[in-house]
Amino acid sequence: MSIREIQANRVRFDKTACLIALFVFLLLALPRLEAKKLGYALSGGGARGFAQIGILKVLEENGIYPDYISGTSIGAMIGGLYALGYSAQEIEDHLVNIDVSELLNVRFTRHDLYIGEKRWAPYGNLVLEMDDRWYPRLPSGIYGSNKINLEFARFFLAAAEYPDFDSFPIPFVCIATDLVTGEPVVFRDGSLMQAIRASISVPSLIEPLSVGSRFYIDGGISQNLPAPILRESGVDRVLGIKVNSALRSREQLVDLVDVIDQTINIGITRNLDEGQSDCDLLIDPLMEEYSSTDFKKIRKIIDFGETYAREHLDQILSFKQVLISEGYVFNKPPEHQFEKNYKIVNIESRGNQHVSSAKVRDYLGLERNEKYSVEELIAASETAWNSQVFKVLYPVLNRTEKGYRLIIHQQENPRKHLLLNTSYTTEEKLNVGAVLQLNNMLLKNSKLQAGLTLGGRTEVNLDVVKNFGDLWGAYFRLFPYLSEHRIYFYDDNGDKQSSVKSLEFGFTPGVGLFARDIAIAEGFFYTYRTKQYRDVSTVAPDSLLYLVSGLGIKAYHESLDDFYFPMRGTMAFAKCNFARWSSISHKIYSRFESDFKVYSPITSYASLRLGFSCGSYFGTAEQDYGDPFYFSGSHGYNGYERYEKYSPQYSYFTLGTVICPYKNVYLQTGLQGLDLQRGGIWKHYDDLEYCFYAEVGLNTIAAPIRLLASWRHNSKPNLYLNVGYDIDHFWFSRK
Repeated sequence: MSIREIQANRVRFDKTACLIALFVFLLLALPRLEAKKLGYALSGGGARGFAQIGILKVLEENGIYPDYISGTSIGAMIGGLYALGYSAQEIEDHLVNIDVSELLNVRFTRHDLYIGEKRWAPYGNLVLEMDDRWYPRLPSGIYGSNKINLEFARFFLAAAEYPDFDSFPIPFVCIATDLVTGEPVVFRDGSLMQAIRASISVPSLIEPLSVGSRFYIDGGISQNLPAPILRESGVDRVLGIKVNSALRSREQLVDLVDVIDQTINIGITRNLDEGQSDCDLLIDPLMEEYSSTDFKKIRKIIDFGETYAREHLDQILSFKQVLISEGYVFNKPPEHQFEKNYKIVNIESRGNQHVSSAKVRDYLGLERNEKYSVEELIAASETAWNSQVFKVLYPVLNRTEKGYRLIIHQQENPRKHLLLNTSYTTEEKLNVGAVLQLNNMLLKNSKLQAGLTLGGRTEVNLDVVKNFGDLWGAYFRLFPYLSEHRIYFYDDNGDKQSSVKSLEFGFTPGVGLFARDIAIAEGFFYTYRTKQYRDVSTVAPDSLLYLVSGLGIKAYHESLDDFYFPMRGTMAFAKCNFARWSSISHKIYSRFESDFKVYSPITSYASLRLGFSCGSYFGTAEQDYGDPFYFSGSHGYNGYERYEKYSPQYSYFTLGTVICPYKNVYLQTGLQGLDLQRGGIWKHYDDLEYCFYAEVGLNTIAAPIRLLASWRHNSKPNLYLNVGYDIDHFWFSRK
């Protein structure tokens, strides 16, 4: 080999060695050359947490975007939406219209109930579940959770398109706390809805989330500023936003919510130091004027956060420059693009105790291998929940090769409830009552309700209903009862003159048909014995005892959005009684009564009210009817007090308006016309008696409150005050 060839080979060897050395160097240095990551740590803080939206808006405007997001509690909710690709403005548009008080309301909306449940009037200032030993137990949270579950499902069901949280447009992680161990639980995959719902479960206020055998509460208890979890996830720099409320002073600890919030904040304060020490930049707006429960001030809180960020923009931009000098690259995440419809290849239910999966699917009304939007899935879940069979019911989607598996997480309502009620009315004074409800215990698809009321009205009622079918079908009823109340007599000036007590006990069995939310009809037999005896009276007989038995039919439809303060919907009720056999009845008569109401919205806060009620003992002599119509009072013709006016025949109409100027506040005013002439209820009215009425109502969480005034021509005004659930709970069951 020549010297020239040897030199050429040496050159080729040197080049090869250099290339190998460079390759090895690049392999070793590759981790160091990866782009550095910026993480956002969003804290909990209740309503104060909405300030984080305003801060995110300012960060976006200045071209700062995260590579990773962690969140706790309200920070998990905002962070989850941001991680899915929603902008801060879009998050604001979604959240500012949420009615938090409605989400926390555990009561069902009247309009959504099936007609079978509308047979009973709302009842109970306090509803308690009962355990296996028949002991009442308090709920695990002040506020119910299913409306929150469904709202979160509306936001986060679409996240099922991603295999895990790291594959989101912005990788995401959130923190909850195991209620049993107290340890933090990190969610990186699974259902985003469940992860965030677990993280916001404020202990004692919102019911814990149960998934399998685990119970989750607010992540702030274990890690309120989740910066450490970002470090564990490989983030190099952390921008933290801290918005939790400071500890209250002694003077600020006024009520139960204040004490609970303070208790939670004590635990949160202890774990904040670790989170703050892991932040390279901490944005900590001082929000002393806002509390964690100021959900009615969401817009102001968002604006506060935005203003604070703008006032501290120099600090934020300086942090950005440091990041740029270190080689950070800020990439705007892609906009969210979710499927509009999801093909459901399978429907499963979890948490079943007494209700089968097939029955759950019947309540949902969904079919396999059909496509549904998120709104349709939520609507189906709401329909199933409105059956009142389930305490909790919400959907989760799991992606498969052929479509999506719909998993319904459910918790069935306890079979035993105790309803406690205290009410006061001007007409009946104070009443204290309780109703024991047993669902599906005596028989399948059955309901037993035993009620006791003491006070101005004394009653013992037992209502047993057995349904054949869930949404439509047939039923039979057994209804024994005992009732005693005072009947007043009035002079010509409308003043109470005397009274008698009326004691009645009877039995009303019946059979009927019901059709979902359309109507219910029942045929029944009734027998009752009435005794009237002297109370404070010189005109009533010492004792009046008679037995009445007969047959009857009744029909009912209702679509009102509320029982006490409706703004829309209709109600129609009609009943006929026939006591035509002297061998079993001391009174022979044919009796008809009906009530019709319609509320038609005029604007979003005002409705027109129309009503017509009538009753007649057809072809019955006045001295024989025995059980006259008492149609007046605060829930009838307002011109007379209850029992002040009675007649074997009546009809009156109502024309008025209902205004809701503020949530749960109602103003009503209108005109009523009364006719008591004999000769048929369908004749032309030419001698009506009129009264004007005005009412102020407040629909509180505990009970409705009504203050009603009415004026008749040439008569003193009537004033009624009704506090609590004062309408007969068993009104439909009676003869």
